[in-house]
Amino acid sequence: MMKFIYDSLETVKKLKHPTKKDFINLTLAIFALVIVAGLYFIAADTVFSWLYKWFFSVMK
Repeated sequence: MMKFIYDSLETVKKLKHPTKKDFINLTLAIFALVIVAGLYFIAADTVFSWLYKWFFSVMK
């Protein structure tokens, strides 16, 4: 059990932590993807709601 703990501590010491530049780039990429996904869902919702209304107006 102690060997596992010491091996785990050695592995943690070998980890490469992100730099400030990496952190900023990742944060900006996440914000950009959230904005793009939001715009996609707004567009898809608008198109499908328009198709829904058009379909039921034709069926009347």
